[in-house]
Amino acid sequence: MLQVGSLLLFAFTLYCLLDVALSDRDEVRNLPKLVWALLVVFVVGIGGLLWLLAGRPARTGAAPGGGVSRSAGFPPRGLGGGVHPSTGRPSGHTPAGPTPGPKPGPRPGPKPKGPDDDPEFLRRLDERLRRRGDRDA
Repeated sequence: MLQVGSLLLFAFTLYCLLDVALSDRDEVRNLPKLVWALLVVFVVGIGGLLWLLAGRPARTGAAPGGGVSRSAGFPPRGLGGGVHPSTGRPSGHTPAGPTPGPKPGPRPGPKPKGPDDDPEFLRRLDERLRRRGDRDA
């Protein structure tokens, strides 16, 4: 029985550690991700429970499938619970430094998925075929 409990505790700790690692740095609540990871690893069980209750990014709205999100009943993130109009971040969040703006210049469209979708490739191929046809004639 002790082995089953140890295995469950290990699985829970591993789940929480992966959840910390895969969470967006800007959405983690109350402490930095590194501190949460250390709490989950070194305060086994309780650290994971604290992560799930106080550190995990809040989910808003309905969950896929029509259910309630896993953060239902928890207060919204940030001090005011809203979004700051100039940064688009939760209110109460202060960025560590200047936020980089969009890159200048036109935004490139989606990259071709294959050679037959790339107009430049098709143009070069057509030129090569024409040159080859001229040599053979």
